[in-house]
Amino acid sequence: MVQTGDYPGKSSVSFLPMIDLNASDMTCIYSTLNFVANQAKRYDITAILTFDQPLYWKALSIVENENPGSTLKSMVLRLGPFHTEMSFLGSIGNLMSNTGLKEMLELIYAPNAVTHILSGKAVARAFRGHMLVDTALYCLLIADIFNIDVSKLLEEPNSTLETTEMKEIDELYSQLSSGELSASEAGESDVLKNLEATVRRKTEILKQSRTAKLWLQYSEMVQVLRQFIKAERTGNWPLHLQSIQEMLPFLAASGT
Repeated sequence: MVQTGDYPGKSSVSFLPMIDLNASDMTCIYSTLNFVANQAKRYDITAILTFDQPLYWKALSIVENENPGSTLKSMVLRLGPFHTEMSFLGSIGNLMSNTGLKEMLELIYAPNAVTHILSGKAVARAFRGHMLVDTALYCLLIADIFNIDVSKLLEEPNSTLETTEMKEIDELYSQLSSGELSASEAGESDVLKNLEATVRRKTEILKQSRTAKLWLQYSEMVQVLRQFIKAERTGNWPLHLQSIQEMLPFLAASGT
């Protein structure tokens, strides 16, 4: 139902013989790399091998020190996504230190938990916290663009939106939620395209302020985080590479 053209056949997952060595031993890692490289050569494919952080560093050192003609050079070593996410969350916390982010997160979590969130250790809490802060920032941005009184909405949650644009967006969201429109159809709507163009114009104006530029950069980092998680959950390799590429400047800036 979903495949067009040649079908490579059903995949299988099986356990291989255990290597009776300490997992962190360089000999064990080298043996594993050689076994996987030989299997990849046998089936004429490029091997992609995932390690957790300590083992990834050792495996990378082995591959980097191999001769140019070694079969290990053709392998793709990949840091486990959990550790990648932890490192990126730590870089967000590092870059946003002393900006007020810590105080905002303490409105949701206990101070001790926020310390772990900003270091990237409390992954689930960090992800939820950053999503909430990012959503609040976008709400303030939209409210500023369309002159919406946020305090009035907080006092009267059931009050209606007065602007025509927001009414159209509200109607579009209702159709999407009820299944009348698909996600792709909603994404191609003129309403969202006009809103995106308006937000882009507003953000370019806001970037003239150093404080606004900082928080817009924070939203950009959260968007990269969201994109990375989407790539991992959907198995989208090109999106994974794109996400890692967009993470690198922030990782380098924070020294993580």
